[in-house]
Amino acid sequence: MAEVRMPKMGDGMEEGRILRWLKNEGDTVAADESIAEIETDKANVEMPAEEPGVLTKIFLKAGETAVVGAIIGFIGDASSTGVPVAAIAQAPIVERPAIASNGHEQIREAKLPADASGRVRATPLARKRARELGIELQRISGSGPGGRIVERDVVTVSASRMPQASPHPPLAALPSLASPVAPTLGGADTEISRMRRAIARRTVQSKQTIPHFYLVMPIEMDRSLAMLDEMNAQVPEGKVTVNDLIVKACAVGLATFPDVNVSFTPDEKIRRYDTINIGVAVGTDAGLTIPVIPDCGNKTLRDISTTAKALIAKARSGSLTPQEMSGGTMSVSNLGMFGIEEFAAIINPPESVILAVGAVAAEVVVGAGGAFEARRRMRVTLSCDHRAVDGLLGARFLQEVRRLLENPFTLLA
Repeated sequence: MAEVRMPKMGDGMEEGRILRWLKNEGDTVAADESIAEIETDKANVEMPAEEPGVLTKIFLKAGETAVVGAIIGFIGDASSTGVPVAAIAQAPIVERPAIASNGHEQIREAKLPADASGRVRATPLARKRARELGIELQRISGSGPGGRIVERDVVTVSASRMPQASPHPPLAALPSLASPVAPTLGGADTEISRMRRAIARRTVQSKQTIPHFYLVMPIEMDRSLAMLDEMNAQVPEGKVTVNDLIVKACAVGLATFPDVNVSFTPDEKIRRYDTINIGVAVGTDAGLTIPVIPDCGNKTLRDISTTAKALIAKARSGSLTPQEMSGGTMSVSNLGMFGIEEFAAIINPPESVILAVGAVAAEVVVGAGGAFEARRRMRVTLSCDHRAVDGLLGARFLQEVRRLLENPFTLLA
């Protein structure tokens, strides 16, 4: 009898919700046949059966949620009539029902199976973080191998409980300085989308667990803009954007400084990636999503531009697949088109850096001969995870990106 588990369909996925079952209990299924439709934080995807047989048991109803790795059903052979009791006891299912009256989600966390000695299975780092945050491991569902609790499970539970554990009274209960009677504030609470909820969870996780520092640098863009004008005049149907050029420059920079193309792992190691995959932040009506341009190190500038256009279109239509949002080793967030001159972005875990790009604007600078000159400049801010990328390394990487953008024809090779 095979377990049907909630699959992990993307780097940031920690749980999924059953939208509908495509097969019922007792139905015969073939290997790789879709048996359920699952809603993740960023997309709706169909889940295939890993083995052929009969869907003997379904644990989750439509609309219910389970953590990644939770047992949500069983597939057996035609003679199967039941489900192992021991297996049912190991299903770390999380139900996420309607929003509670206090505006917070109510999360029911199932206890994890213990090992033979009765000790809850968790990594050393998870145990340490749980002690620091005052959280009982017995109340956490693990998403690691075999249901083991890992650090991100502890951080996720801590973030979900933060509003309820706040030591401060609600705003309406605070006394008014101008009047002995506190004013009543009008308004209405609105439920947020799963994408917005995921953004809230991941940004809190990022700022709580990653020691950010920021490097700001101006870049002269006259040569880059002139080169793009010439390229786009020759091939107007395949317009290359400033953002495409920035992604290409970052890819070359990461190849030159591979120690930036890394992640700090939960077991306190630094993982250097062999492939350069750069995420591009795209704003949609539902929230922010970051499709990933794969293997940027081996793509030409036009290849990057073509891939980016296709991914951005899919992001705005809500048709990105989990694979197209996974595997990033760095991200670029550009708000220059909105007139934003400078900002700092939050790192997208498990990446170690993200580049925030401001608008290209005309500035008066002092030229080589001492005369004032008008130049088109752009300010970029590199957010770095200090655990993996220190200030000197980040500065050298940013210098290389500036050198490439100020000498853009080197990016055409």
